[in-house]
Amino acid sequence: MKFAQCLLALAAGLSAVLAKDETPNMHRLFRRQASTTPSDVNGFKGAILLKNGQQTSCEVALMRSTYGFVAAACIDYLDSEAKALNQSTIYEVAISAGNQVSYGTVLVSKITPNPQYDPKTFANNLAVIEFSNNGGRYDFVNYIASWRPDWTSMYYVRRSLAGNAWNMPVAASYSESSSDLVNCARANKLFLSNQKDMMCNQMSTPSAVNSTCSAPFGSVYGVNGVNIAIAALYSHSAVYGNNNNICGGGNVYNYYTVMENYVHWAMSVLKTRVPVYHTRVAEYTENMNPNYSMTIPAQPSDMDGVKVVGGDIYHIKTEDTPNPQPETEETKEAKSSGLSTVAIIAIVIGIVLLLALAYYLYRKKQQGKLGGMSRVRAWWLFGRLGNSARNSQGPPAYPTYF
Repeated sequence: MKFAQCLLALAAGLSAVLAKDETPNMHRLFRRQASTTPSDVNGFKGAILLKNGQQTSCEVALMRSTYGFVAAACIDYLDSEAKALNQSTIYEVAISAGNQVSYGTVLVSKITPNPQYDPKTFANNLAVIEFSNNGGRYDFVNYIASWRPDWTSMYYVRRSLAGNAWNMPVAASYSESSSDLVNCARANKLFLSNQKDMMCNQMSTPSAVNSTCSAPFGSVYGVNGVNIAIAALYSHSAVYGNNNNICGGGNVYNYYTVMENYVHWAMSVLKTRVPVYHTRVAEYTENMNPNYSMTIPAQPSDMDGVKVVGGDIYHIKTEDTPNPQPETEETKEAKSSGLSTVAIIAIVIGIVLLLALAYYLYRKKQQGKLGGMSRVRAWWLFGRLGNSARNSQGPPAYPTYF
């Protein structure tokens, strides 16, 4: 039995390395071949959160066979501040041994959301989740990628179940671009202030529960040469229009929480060391602050024309009311001049009416029907009308930039 487990561990690559608690950092990983591809993730252990027996879109970043990270937004709470857990929800974790082999489903014994998790902005969107190891029938270690400069590329992964069986993971390679950073920051204030703690792009994959809907990937692996380690979990999405529907086909930007700065917080919760991977270089620095927090935006998470949603995307509730579209350059110019669309229309109508009145009075004057109006009064009247038409146009509008 132990020999078979060792063969399975070797086939599983990084996630199958067995380590003792006193070995928190791993500088060299098992190498199965000269290079890696996204399909290699199929050999890694992975897990999905189940709520009341239902599969969710929330993946679990395994650290050992009894604990891992999960997005705090995937947990049910009794209050809007996410301080009181809903104890009536039954949580389980389905664990894959890699290569579509199942370790079964285990009950969750404890969930600890990050104390600085902000449900309004999705800042610090992580929780430590603890569970049984199926009666001690297996034990393993997964490594958290702990140094972002290591990663030359990222593998985006979506795991899912078909009943009790594991589907082949969907995986795609991707590297961030400068246009990603600009557009992602435009859509979400949290990302704008915390780009070192987050990843973002528009990549998606068909939902496991609704083939007509595209869903974000569940996890991200950092790639360093032939070495791969899990680096981030899905956090939330910024959706433009389409009734705030993440399946509506509108512009959707998906955000992922990088876990490296939360490792020491997890250690403080678990009272043990967390296995991490990084290259052995002098430049490596480790965030040892257990109270680390992102910069939380002072303003609400939603920007004009954008709805931010997160948590279990498979069962998210969409709104029935239309959502405004993103700002165009014309609406930005109108805002910069301090005038709304309604105000501009009212001004134009007023100008037209004033011009019509001026023309009418002018015709009356030409026909000699203004009676005994003095030259001074006539000058005052027509001068005021001319000034009103000129001044009512308002100050010139200048474009605003993000």
